[in-house]
Amino acid sequence: LTLRDLILKAAALRLEKRIFSKQHLTTLAYCTPLKATLAPRKAMPSRIKKQIQGLIERDKKEGEMVQADLQGNDVEYMDRVFAASKEAASSGKLQSVEPYSNVLKLTDGSEHERQEWNRHGLGLVAQGKAAILLLAGGQGTRLGSPLPKGCMDVGLPSGKTLFQIQAERILKLQQLASQEHPQQQPPKPMHWLIMTSPFTHKDTLSHFQQNDYFGLQPSQVSFFQQGWLPCFTDDGELILETPCTVAKAPDGNGGVFLALHKSGLLDMLAKEGVESVDCYCVDNLLARIGDPQFLGYCHSQGAEVGARVVARAHAQEKVGVFATRGGELSVVEYSELTPEQASACDPNTGELQFKWSNICMHYFSVSWLQKVHAHLAQGTAYHIARKQIPSKDGPVQGIKLELFIFDPFPIANKVALMEVARSEHFAPVKNARGSASDTPDTARDAFLA
Repeated sequence: LTLRDLILKAAALRLEKRIFSKQHLTTLAYCTPLKATLAPRKAMPSRIKKQIQGLIERDKKEGEMVQADLQGNDVEYMDRVFAASKEAASSGKLQSVEPYSNVLKLTDGSEHERQEWNRHGLGLVAQGKAAILLLAGGQGTRLGSPLPKGCMDVGLPSGKTLFQIQAERILKLQQLASQEHPQQQPPKPMHWLIMTSPFTHKDTLSHFQQNDYFGLQPSQVSFFQQGWLPCFTDDGELILETPCTVAKAPDGNGGVFLALHKSGLLDMLAKEGVESVDCYCVDNLLARIGDPQFLGYCHSQGAEVGARVVARAHAQEKVGVFATRGGELSVVEYSELTPEQASACDPNTGELQFKWSNICMHYFSVSWLQKVHAHLAQGTAYHIARKQIPSKDGPVQGIKLELFIFDPFPIANKVALMEVARSEHFAPVKNARGSASDTPDTARDAFLA
């Protein structure tokens, strides 16, 4: 290798380490709901292909290396996503936001109904019709750990990591399902689908292998990686991190829908007869994985999308809330609410109007996941984040595109939201020890309470 080749290779390695960095925070441009962006778009010459061809003509070796950096990715899809995102952001359509109230509250439903939902959910587990989806792409950097969050010991007397606790809960759930439905023999192991990122994939896989999958069958645990999109200039050209590599950024937790399809796991679920998927984030110590009452409720209601929600603790709590935007279910970020909206109370009950917090504990039907992939593949609008992008010419102003997991919710024909008790279901580990909230210590205390 020449000195120039070594320099280019080193630059590419530095890029890989930065792809999923969260060092730069930004305000996301508002984009219209997904339903408004699904119209087929006219075929246009690929701007990216044209740019790459120009790079090859100027410097064949460097241009071909950029081309290789994008190998295996649909550049025409990237063009469509960029165009749709810019169009949505420039439309200026600010739709009205209203409180969402169609929630099954803790006081709703008789004891008999809840027992039936629980039994129905355990039946789905026993029959192999339910699976678990874990979002585990985050590192423990903010918590002072170089490991993935799931590999962290949060200070429990047992010393168990988040992954071990969650694996043991799946084992217990399978046991309960087998006891409730002994006629289902042999019981079918639940599929546990774990989405990682380039930074967490290797360590996550090693953690499971070194611990013999915590008693689970290796065949029931599947790992797949979150996707990415290139960083763009304002006119849709690729930003180059080095002369031979593209500047990249993660495509958001909403990228899980495309990643499930690309990995082949979505087809696998459908072929094996899985109907329901319970989705959660790795850093919730109290997550009731595959909660049978929640699964049973959503499935029995024919829901395509469901969510467990908790009541906001107070008007200043900085959480996203479920609401309607343009008449459709959406999650509205705290920063999108005016102070008056955030603190508005129902005159009849005295409760907050925007009451129901999003804690990223979702239900998806497999048929809906297939429908979402088909829609996203057309090239819908993502959120636009304008920020400084590292480039071969130094930091430049550019665009990163991100999809949130709740963005496709408006295309669901039937949704089901269920209130759960915060003290029993939600104890996130997001901040370092010594912070005011959501630390390993606060989560541990909630777990041991």
